[in-house]
Amino acid sequence: MARSVPSSVMALCAARLSPGQETRWEPCPPVAEAYAALPADAPVREDELRDNPGPHPWIAVGEVTAINGVVWTYDRYIAKKDWAYISTSVWKENFRTGFVWDQDGFSTNQFAHPYHGGLYYTAARDNGLPFQAAVPLTFLGSLQWELFAENEPPSANDLINTTVGGVAMGEALYRLSSLVLDTEARGRQRFVRELTAGVLSPMRGINRVARGDVSHHGPSPTEWWPEDIAGWASLGYLKLGDGRSLAWGEDQFFIQGTLRYGDMYRGAHHRPFDAFNARVQFTSRESSLVSHARLQGLLVKSTLWSAERDELRLGLLQQLDYTDTLAYEVGGQSLNAGLLHEHKFPNRARLRTALLVDGSLLTGVTSEHTDSEGNEGRDYDYGPGLGFQLQMAYLREDWEVVTLEAGAEHVVVVDGSGGAHRVHQAQLQVDLPVYRNLGMGSQLNFFRRHSRFDAFPSVTKDTWQLRIFVSLH
Repeated sequence: MARSVPSSVMALCAARLSPGQETRWEPCPPVAEAYAALPADAPVREDELRDNPGPHPWIAVGEVTAINGVVWTYDRYIAKKDWAYISTSVWKENFRTGFVWDQDGFSTNQFAHPYHGGLYYTAARDNGLPFQAAVPLTFLGSLQWELFAENEPPSANDLINTTVGGVAMGEALYRLSSLVLDTEARGRQRFVRELTAGVLSPMRGINRVARGDVSHHGPSPTEWWPEDIAGWASLGYLKLGDGRSLAWGEDQFFIQGTLRYGDMYRGAHHRPFDAFNARVQFTSRESSLVSHARLQGLLVKSTLWSAERDELRLGLLQQLDYTDTLAYEVGGQSLNAGLLHEHKFPNRARLRTALLVDGSLLTGVTSEHTDSEGNEGRDYDYGPGLGFQLQMAYLREDWEVVTLEAGAEHVVVVDGSGGAHRVHQAQLQVDLPVYRNLGMGSQLNFFRRHSRFDAFPSVTKDTWQLRIFVSLH
């Protein structure tokens, strides 16, 4: 879908029509080409587009570097972190040592670092760079930090998580901020929208203030809203059984937000993450604020078969997974490739099925013996993995009434306790409409880890979760 051109730009070209012709509101070719060359929601003001069209990579590089400078300054002079005391000798030592595997906690490595990487990514994206060009700048920001901002050896897992996870998280949050913005709003409503968008995507918010976009009025690009979007929240009770019967499990409460942005199964798809699914869960009595998160975005697709009621696609997706509970930890960065199929029923219901091969770049998995290998502070292993996923959903209009997810992954340990982990996960959820947008449902989750260690006895551990909730759609 082409980026919409504001009427104030189109008026410039309408004045150039020959006398006597009927006025037609069309953009001048150079202006239209400049808009088409930018990402769909690149927030470039009209005067900037006329005077200096196109992306601004050097400004993006400067902002990426500035992010590291600001964060390091806080860590060094305000928080006074030991690892923030750096010098040229530290930099030389980092180059001499090379990359190692760090011992940071699971939530720091698997969630905080991708969020940090999202700041780098947004700095590039918000200066007019498309998805593909923003990826190397995200890598650059992570590399700068690892080599120059800490007196600890640069971390291989941080470089991967910050770059790959940052791309996924940054793009999703960038698009979420577009949903909030309304450049025609004024007064308090405009202030609240700009503030909310800035919280979701901080670098975009800072840039909008610096450019004066927060007070600029004009039509919002139509691409800020996808053709298909649905979101809902669930609130309820959770019973977590840590290797034992659910009757003796841990009592908790949770709230979960879910977003389906765009349509992976039908409709047009032009750019990475034009369609993605995201969910995040906050649970009581856990060590981390976020206990579960998953982000899965469609990168490219090829339609294999299309009919009135059926469409079959071959898709390549990027996925970020994160689970941090009292019972187990698992999560990482992966690419999924496989078949996406949707069947429409005559009663406006749909059945969606995805069968995917899952190639993990780096997965963290709970281990009983990581500490024994000198990884003080770590209770999980690292390694690449290969597996599969099955995802099915029965929908009545936009309401996912029944969902089934199942998958298995084999993770080869490259840092930690040695050996390999075979992870199985499954969940079945029923969410029934009760009254208007209010629903009620239940979900049963199963997690199994079979760990084969090089120097220790094998371990098999099962974990069950039962959830009962109300949902608001």
